[in-house]
Formats: sequence, structure tokens, C-alpha cells
Amino acid sequence: MATVDTLACGHAAYAGRSRLCPHLLSPGEDDEIDYIRLLTGRGIEADLCCEPCDLARQQGTPVRLAVACEGCVASYDDAEAGSCTGWRGEPGIVDRPEPVDPAVVATRLPGFLHTVPAMAPLPTGDQRSVWLLLTDSRWLISFDADNPSSRWPGPSQWLARTRVPRERDNTKVRPRLHTSADGRFAAVVNDFGRYGEVIDLTAGKVTLKLDNTGNRAEHVPFSLAFTEHAGRTVVVHRTSWNRLDISDAATGRLLTAREPAGDPAEFAGLYRGALAVSAGGRWIADDSWAWSPFGVPYLWDLERWLSRDVWESDTGASRQWLCQRFDWNTPMRWIGDDLLALSGIGDEAEALAGVRIFDATSGREVQTFAGPRGALFSSGRRLYAAGPDGLEIWDPFTGARTGRIPGFTPSHHHRGTGELAALTDGHLLRWRISPH
Repeated sequence: MATVDTLACGHAAYAGRSRLCPHLLSPGEDDEIDYIRLLTGRGIEADLCCEPCDLARQQGTPVRLAVACEGCVASYDDAEAGSCTGWRGEPGIVDRPEPVDPAVVATRLPGFLHTVPAMAPLPTGDQRSVWLLLTDSRWLISFDADNPSSRWPGPSQWLARTRVPRERDNTKVRPRLHTSADGRFAAVVNDFGRYGEVIDLTAGKVTLKLDNTGNRAEHVPFSLAFTEHAGRTVVVHRTSWNRLDISDAATGRLLTAREPAGDPAEFAGLYRGALAVSAGGRWIADDSWAWSPFGVPYLWDLERWLSRDVWESDTGASRQWLCQRFDWNTPMRWIGDDLLALSGIGDEAEALAGVRIFDATSGREVQTFAGPRGALFSSGRRLYAAGPDGLEIWDPFTGARTGRIPGFTPSHHHRGTGELAALTDGHLLRWRISPH
């Protein structure tokens, strides 16, 4: 009969995935030892050592690492026996190059647009590369990047003027534009601020004034997302620090009235953050945060919220808690309609650059790989990361890097044209996603 050897931790069991330094093998009375992950170069596999051993290692003293059982290693992975405070070394990244067209098209903006405080794609239904731009004078104008005659916008392209307060008392506040899938509606909001509004671009009028009450709003972008339901456009938005609501974009009518309206105890005890709706409109994710503080991203069934239970965003049966992370203002992106990618690996301040991918139905983490950093975009079969050195293309199902566009760091995705875009030095830069 096969025997199981007694390991360095003193247990006769199967070996764990990571080796441990002696202080983690025998933590003594203090079982909350802070530790470092020492990457081995094989994906995100890492050995573990305490901070004193890590300091000694940096000063030239090799760390003695021993094999421990699965249970002892798991106690650190699950944060039951200590807290990870950082990573050392480099992860293993698989490159699997695929053909990619590196051409980036640069289109000069009209001369009067010295700066553009915010922009968003403006869907037209006919594959035109039209963008909604916010001017310094607070006008919303449409800009057709493929039509030279629109380089100096005519009267029909000046769509509306926003009167959202600038909130100058908060230095973190910056304007942001959101647009609906049919291009009819836009929202102008103050990220890290209190106010916003929804505008019907076809009529140039405000349909809904937005106010999130401002409680610690300086810590999060303005929670807002457009989606479609029952043939109409609706807008999800924060109406208090811990409450989200849905309103009809055309009329401003509240669709999620629930009582008691002012009792925070009746709502999730979370400060609501950035929102993201899945490609098919079934799921919504909230990059929320809580004291002490730390990020606690959730997702839930948007269809249930709209059709069955107005409390779904607060206490609904479909709410899935995904993980805990140190920084909640990091990128997240839906891959198709069922997978959500969250930027950063680990819940410590020094999170490893990479993504964690969660299944919406179960809330389980189904893929984790190192490498992607910066804003995330997705075309369904590929994940795009706007890193500091340029755009990188990743296969989210295998974790392989399949291509790069050096020097191009996009900030927006036009789903109607399949373009990623950025504003740089008075030019609109565009790169078209290749079909997969």
C-alpha cells in the first residue's frame, strides 16, 4: 500500500503548490504573519516567505524554503494564517502571436477644440465612427471622424449644452460622458463628485437630473450605466451612498421605488462605485467599497431587478460577492455576457498586474493570469489592456498574450465600429479590432 511522507510542516499529507520559509512552517503563537509571494516564473505560482526572510533575501542571504502540505499552504492562500503584503520576481507569461494589423488612424480635431474634457462613442447604427465630445464651453458636439466635412461642426452637430455644476471644491472631480446603445441619450456626470444629468440628444433637453447626495463621493466614479429593457432605454444611477436606482431615460421616471427610502439599514452597507453592464444586458457589476476600507465588487441579475424584485441590487437572490481587493478604482470589463474580468491579482496594496475572471452565474473565479494592466476592453473572444507601453491583446480563456500595438494607449471603445480610441495632442487616434 502506498505511503504518504511526513512533510516539513509535520503533516503526513499531499504537498502543496508553494514552499514555505521556516517562520511560516511554525508560526508560533502569532498566526497572522505578514508574508511575501516569491514568483517562480511559472505563471503566477509562488513560494511564500515572511517579511524578515524577504529582507534578508534582498540583502543577499538565500531563503530556506521547505515543502508543506496542501492544508498549511491553503491557510495562507485563504488569508486564514496571515496576510500577503507583496510580490517579488516576475510571473510567467505565455506569448502566442496572432496576425494583427498595427495601423492606427490619426484624425485631427477642429482647431477650436484645444482640449476635450470628455468624450464617448456615439452609436449611429450605420458603422460610422461618430463620437460625442464635451467642449470647454460645456457643449456636446458630434464628430464624424470619417467625414472630412465634419471637421468644423455645423449647427446640426451642436447637440446640447450641459449645466452640470463643475464642483470646484473637489480637486478630484472630472467630467465623464456615457451614451446609450442607440445614441439617443447621453449622461454628463462628475466622476468623484455629486451631480450629473441625462440628456435626450435628439431634442437637446435634460430628462433627468442626477444627485448621488455626495457622501464620500470623492472616492468613486459616479455610478451610472445605460441599458435596454422592454424596448426602452433605462439608466442605472446612484441616488445615495449605498443605493442604486433605475430610471426611464426618456421621461426620468423612477422604476425601482422602494420603501423605506431613507433608511440605510435597509440597503447594502456598501459605498456604490463604477458600474458595468454585460454585453447582452443580463448582468450588472458594481465596483463598490466598504470600511475599513477595501473593495468588494458584486454582480447581480439586471433582468431580475427590472422585472421581479426592486430589492435585487440590495439583498436579491442573484447577488454574487466576487472577492476583496485593496483598490476598488481599478478596471473591470465584461467578456461577453457571462464573464467579468477584474484588474489586479491579490488583495494587498502591491497587487500583481493581471486579471481575475469570474463566472457571473456562480460567482466563481474561473481564470487568473498575470500581465494585463491599464484600462480593459473586450470584443468577446479577446481582452485588450491599455498598458503604459501600448495596447496588449490577450486570450482570456488561456491567458496567452496574442499581440501588441506599441505606443497606442486607448481610453474608449466604440462597439458600433469595433474601434479603440484615444485623444492625444489634438488628434483622435483609432485602431480597429480584428475579428476573431
